[in-house]
Amino acid sequence: MKKELIPVAFLLASLFTAAQPTVIQNTKKIKEANPAVIRTIKTIPVRAAYDFSNVKMCSDIVNNTGNLPARNFSAVAALPKIKSDGSIDQTAVIRQPLAAETNKMWDPGQTITVYLSPNNGSDALRNKVRTYAREWETHANIKFQFVNDFKSAQIKVGFFKDNKFWSWVGKDVLFNPLSLYTMNFGAFDMVTNEAEIRGTIIHEFGHALGFIHEHQSPTTSIPWDKEKVYAYFADPPNKWTRGEVDFNIFNKYSRTTTNFSAYDRFSIMHYSFPAELTTNGFSIPANNDFSATDRQYARLIYPFPPTPANATGTLRTGDDCDMVDFVVEYGVVAGDQVEFKMQFGRMDNKTVTWWKQIGIPKTNNTETMLAIQNHSLIQSENKTTALVQIPFTEINTNKGISFWKAKLLGVHTPLGFKWNVLPALKGGCRVTLTWKKDSCL
Repeated sequence: MKKELIPVAFLLASLFTAAQPTVIQNTKKIKEANPAVIRTIKTIPVRAAYDFSNVKMCSDIVNNTGNLPARNFSAVAALPKIKSDGSIDQTAVIRQPLAAETNKMWDPGQTITVYLSPNNGSDALRNKVRTYAREWETHANIKFQFVNDFKSAQIKVGFFKDNKFWSWVGKDVLFNPLSLYTMNFGAFDMVTNEAEIRGTIIHEFGHALGFIHEHQSPTTSIPWDKEKVYAYFADPPNKWTRGEVDFNIFNKYSRTTTNFSAYDRFSIMHYSFPAELTTNGFSIPANNDFSATDRQYARLIYPFPPTPANATGTLRTGDDCDMVDFVVEYGVVAGDQVEFKMQFGRMDNKTVTWWKQIGIPKTNNTETMLAIQNHSLIQSENKTTALVQIPFTEINTNKGISFWKAKLLGVHTPLGFKWNVLPALKGGCRVTLTWKKDSCL
């Protein structure tokens, strides 16, 4: 019989305010104690009645940190639309956040700093963490910046040999006055499967982005064999009470503090469970990759800014019947640069000549000048096309592009026209200006 696929879901971090459970007992007291999410690999003999040797599990430990700031969606606000006359339309440029999002999520477009401890783990393992963590950047509008300063890093990753993987949830890491480690990869020397290494790293950084465990989704209906589950987690290294098992396994997150869809047994945020832990043989596969809606929900919760359609039109400087055609393209150069191109054009069988220039305002109160000219007696000065790329962060979007041209007796003269198009640009844009008419003759 064909296996039926259950619809997928991806849960947001909960503001669940239940009491924090007791941290795992009889473990070495190290700096990363009291994590928010713990994944345990069971390496000691289990109760003879049940074989749970393949079970790998996390526990959610909620840090009661008080009120978190509201999420900032300004980085994904839609850009103004450029009209055909070069002016910009300011209507409908604000993107509202999704309903029911929790404040443990980071801001879309935010860069999160990460420190990797140089102790214990190998350089090869640290490189794997960097590589696999950044897979989130493909599906979510978020950036991980790996830094060498422990104190300034928001996510602090250790490699303590405690046979556990764990991570704090989302922006809980901002409430860390004791500078504790907030994530740990402590059992990779027991894992040789590359797919599982990758899946574990992605999973833990999913917690760091604010995503919780799928088995505690408000929509789950896993038929747990509770006595077996209690028996498993009563053993070391967890030694959980029945109340702690209820909190970490059986309790579901509130519908009012999470954003969720249908239950997803294939989510990267779900751990595998053997059939022995359920009453009807239901089991969960080992998920070491993003599911289809993991990708969909990551993009919904951490949206990328919308890219407007390319814009075309004609500018009129107000001087001598000037006409300058413009084309603004998006996503055609490096994402941190804006390219400006200027060239001579032709209209009514007349080619524009002499000297023309634009100035792009910079944040340091200077302008980057881009000039074209022909008919100069100095041949090296003649060029009919000019091009420059400027880092987007260096462009002063509060000012307009200035225009110059040679007028009477060839004097280089600034025009009164300013093109206030810069608020409609973003990194990756190319602006092409074709000066096709410069005289009323």
